[in-house]
This record gives sequence, C-alpha cells and structure tokens, in this order.
Amino acid sequence: GALETPVAAYNMTEEGTEVTVGYAYSGPEQQGFELITLRQEPEAFVTVHMGPMMQIHHSWQALHEEILARGYEPSGPCRELYVRAESADQSDWVTELQQPVRRAG
Repeated sequence: GALETPVAAYNMTEEGTEVTVGYAYSGPEQQGFELITLRQEPEAFVTVHMGPMMQIHHSWQALHEEILARGYEPSGPCRELYVRAESADQSDWVTELQQPVRRAG
C-alpha cells in the first residue's frame, strides 16, 4: 500500500491537545509505525482552507461559527486533510477541515 494524503487529528484532553499525524495508508503493517483507524463519524461539517497555515485559524473560526448557527455542536476530534501541501511559501496549499458534530441540546 502506498502512502496517501497526509492527515492530522486534534483531540482536546484535560492534559492539553493530543495530536495524531500521519498518512492515509492501506497495506501491511510496517515496523516502526503505528497503524490506527480514525473513527468514522456519522455527521461532520467540512470546509476547505486555501493558502498559508498561519491563517488557518480564520477558516476554523468560520466553520465553528457555522456549526453553532445551524444548531449543532462539535462532537469529537477535528481533522485536517492536507490535500495539497507542496510549496515552501504555502500560497497554494489546500487543507480540508473536518469537524464531527451532533445536534445541540
């Protein structure tokens, strides 16, 4: 199995932020690497951030505002899927933001 798109998952805990970083992968286990399966989420809000990571917080803020405005709330670790991350200046980077949700209330 080939290494595919890079992905990161961020989980807030009492100790701080737990970050899982890796690549989508399908194939046999490889020594020195831990294979995990990210939990399938029944519902999520998703958007795309274009450009430098230094400004990604604006996209996350807009996504969370939309989640709340539509009567939902975050319900699990958020994820970033790095669709394109090649240029050194990050001007052409494309990052998919994924936030699992549930109905508020």
